[in-house]
Amino acid sequence: MVALGIIPPHPRFQGSATSGYRLLEHAYAVIVQQLPTEVKNHVPLWDQVFLEEFHTGYVDAISIEAWDRILNLTAMEGRPSPSP
Repeated sequence: MVALGIIPPHPRFQGSATSGYRLLEHAYAVIVQQLPTEVKNHVPLWDQVFLEEFHTGYVDAISIEAWDRILNLTAMEGRPSPSP
């Protein structure tokens, strides 16, 4: 996503068994915070509306740094992600 310019470069994070999921959540927050307000809570499936509205609103309201701490993503010193 960084190489495609969808999200900006971020530090490389230390790996763990759940890193893939947590990296996707990091990217999700970056993308959500860049969306226009009128599309942030658009969810196509009715049974997902309440969960997605809460999740989207939550990650939109906090900083990426705070979200990364919640996700337990720890940056590796001196190892930035590749630039696009």
